[in-house]
Amino acid sequence: MAKSKDSDNKDIKKQRIKLGKYLRKCRGEKSLRSIALAVGLSPSNLMYIEEGITAPRPEIYIELIKKLEPEGKIKKDIERAYMLIREAPPPDVYEIIKNNEGLNDSLRIIEGHTLTAEHLEELNTLLNSFIKI
Repeated sequence: MAKSKDSDNKDIKKQRIKLGKYLRKCRGEKSLRSIALAVGLSPSNLMYIEEGITAPRPEIYIELIKKLEPEGKIKKDIERAYMLIREAPPPDVYEIIKNNEGLNDSLRIIEGHTLTAEHLEELNTLLNSFIKI
């Protein structure tokens, strides 16, 4: 059975709330105003994002990630929430796909399959082998 539009909206709202909480946690003791101004938002707009009322546009998301510097699990949680809200990869991943013609076709090879942790480890090893030090 397909999900209803209301169900999708509720899921997106939950993800906006999660994203906002994660961003607020990363902000820590830094003032909302200082972070908002540093990323090009009004304090009220950042407050709406932190409260889960709205989600950041891609360019604001990039600036928030740069400024807040989330790490580890919280960064993965932020990325996951952002992807579910926008139904798109995070902006930095989008740029990688955009700048590597043919990568879409390579990713489609795994369409319909879920990679295991072992698969991802092997893929990471392969991708790391492409990096020239």
